[in-house]
Amino acid sequence: MAIEHSPSLPEPLARRHWSASARLIWQALVSMRLAVHLLLFVAIASIIGTILAQQVSYHQYVAQFGPFWYRVFSDLDLYDVYRCGWYIGLVAFLVLSTASCITRNTPSMLRDMALPKRLSSQKFLASRAEQAEISVASGSGSLAQWGGILRERGYRTHTLAGPNGQRIILAQKGRFYRLGYIFTHFAIIMFCAGALYNANLPLKIREWFGAISPLSNFALPLATIPQKDWLPANDSAFRGIISIPVGQSVNAMFELIGDGFLVQRLPFTVHLDHFTITHYRNGIAKSFISRISLYNAHGKLLHTGIAYPNHPLTYDGVSIYQTSYNDSRSVLQFQSHSLLDPELPANTFGVRVGQKLRAGSGNYELAVEKLKINNTIPRKDLGLAERPGHSMINVGPIVRYQVTDRKTGESWIYKSYLRPLERHGEHFLLLAYHQQGNGIEHYLAIPEGAQGGIGLFVHYLGALENAAAQGANASSTVFRQTLRQVAEAQNVQLTPQERSNFLRASLIALRGLHDYPLPFLVTLHHLHLQWSAGLEMTKYPGMQIVYGACFLLVGGIFILFYVPRKRLWIRLTAAHQLRVSGDSSRNPEDFHQEFLEITEELQS
Repeated sequence: MAIEHSPSLPEPLARRHWSASARLIWQALVSMRLAVHLLLFVAIASIIGTILAQQVSYHQYVAQFGPFWYRVFSDLDLYDVYRCGWYIGLVAFLVLSTASCITRNTPSMLRDMALPKRLSSQKFLASRAEQAEISVASGSGSLAQWGGILRERGYRTHTLAGPNGQRIILAQKGRFYRLGYIFTHFAIIMFCAGALYNANLPLKIREWFGAISPLSNFALPLATIPQKDWLPANDSAFRGIISIPVGQSVNAMFELIGDGFLVQRLPFTVHLDHFTITHYRNGIAKSFISRISLYNAHGKLLHTGIAYPNHPLTYDGVSIYQTSYNDSRSVLQFQSHSLLDPELPANTFGVRVGQKLRAGSGNYELAVEKLKINNTIPRKDLGLAERPGHSMINVGPIVRYQVTDRKTGESWIYKSYLRPLERHGEHFLLLAYHQQGNGIEHYLAIPEGAQGGIGLFVHYLGALENAAAQGANASSTVFRQTLRQVAEAQNVQLTPQERSNFLRASLIALRGLHDYPLPFLVTLHHLHLQWSAGLEMTKYPGMQIVYGACFLLVGGIFILFYVPRKRLWIRLTAAHQLRVSGDSSRNPEDFHQEFLEITEELQS
C-alpha cells in the first residue's frame, strides 16, 4: 500500500514564509494609519460613554429611548461602554500598536538625541538644508569666538573631531525634541492602562466565564443577600449606588451590571449624620448637602466631611458623590372622617410612600404613591394678588394617593395638601381628585375651624344631616343655628366675622361634597419628614495614571509644536574660508532667516 505525502515547503522557504508573515504583522502594528484609526474609535466610544449615562437602571433606559432603541443600545453594550468587551479590546489593541511604535522608533531617537563625538561624514554636512561659505579676515575670529556668538543666541556648542584633525563646532537648540514623540506615545499607553485598570478586568473575566452572576431582584433588602454574593472590599475598582436614610449606616452598595446588580462591600462603614436641602423661590432644589462619617470595622471614626453635587467626599481612594435624595421613608399621618356617620371620631393612621392599606370598612384600598415637599403655584390661581417679584407661592407638602373600590374596581387619584391655604381671610384645607383615566380635576376646599383642622366642619356636617333627618328645611336660619350649636358643643369660640366666613365656606364645601365619590374623607394631617441621600461611590485608582498621562501628553505636545531642533556646523575649510551648514526639524522658512542673520554676524 503506497503512502502519499502531501507537498510541503522546504525548511528555508518555510522560515522565509513565516518571517514574511511576521514582518507584515509587525508593519501593520507600527503603522500610523492603524494607530490613528484605533485612537479615533476609542475617542468615539468615549464620547458615547460621556453623553449616554452609564450604569443606571435599565428601566430608565427603556423610559428614555423606548423598547426598540433600548434593545439596540443594549446589544451594543452602550450602557457600560468602558467595561464592555469590544471597548476593552480596542484599548488593549491600541496599547499593543503604540508600544510597538515606541519599541521600533525609540532606539533610533535616543541615538539621534545623543551628543556625537565625531562628525559622521562630509557627505552628511553637504546634505544639510542650509549652506554658506564665508570669507573671514585674518585674525578676525576663532572657533571659540564664533561659538560664543552662537551661545548668545541660545545655542549649546560642542567641539567635534573632523577628518585630518579638523575641529568643528556643533551648535544645537532643541536637542531633546524627540522627547515630544516619546512623551505623547507613552501618554497614550498610560491613558489606556488607566482605563483598563478602572475597568476592573478581574471582575469582568469572572463575569465572562460565569464565575459570578448578577442578581435581578431589586426588591431584596441588603441584609437578606447572602454574604457569598458580596464582592470583596479590596476590589481594584468599583462604581455603585446606595440610598441611606438620615441616622443610618451601610457597609455595602449596589453595583449595576447589565439589567441586574452585584453587592459591593465597602472598605469602611458610611453613616449619614445629617441631610440639608434648600430651594429657590420657585420650589426647585437649590442645593442638597450630606454630612457623612466614615468608620472602620471596629467602629473607630476615620473621617467626617460633607458631599454635595460636583463636590465629592474622598477618602482612601473612594469618592462619595451626592447624586440624589428622596423622602420615601417619611411617615405620613392621615386622618379619615366618615361621611356616612360624621359624628364618629376621626381615625388617625400612619403610612409610608409605597404602602397600601384598607379603608372604608375594608371595601376600599388606599395606596400612597408620591410625596412632594415643595409645590409652587402662581398666586393668581388661588385668587391672591401678585407681589413685585413674588408671583408664585409655595403651598407646602402634597401627598398623592390612589383609592380603589374593591367591588367595582373603580379608582380615584387624590392629592391632599398638608398646609392650610388662606383666601380672603378664610383658611381651608384643599383636596383635589379625579377618576382614573379621566383627567378632569375636581377640588374640594374644606374650611378649618378657629382651632385648626376640619373637625368643626365634619361635626357641622353631621349636625346638618341630623337636622334634615328631623324634618328641618334648608334655610339660612337653620344653617346659622346649627353652626352656633356645634361651636358651643365643641367649645369653639367664633367671632361674628369668623362665623360668617366659616358658614359661607362650609356651604361651598357642601356643594362640592354632592359629587364626591367616596363615603369618607382622607386628609394629610401630619408629616414626619425623613430624608434619604442617594450616594454614588467610586473607586478608580487608574485616575492617578490618567492624570499623569495628561501632564505627559501636554508636555509632549508642547515639545512637538514649540521646540524644534536647530543645528549648525562651523568649520574652516581653507585659509580664511568658513563653511557653515545647518538644518531645522520645523519651520524651515524661519530658520533660513535666522541662518542668514547668523552668517552675517559671523562674517562681521
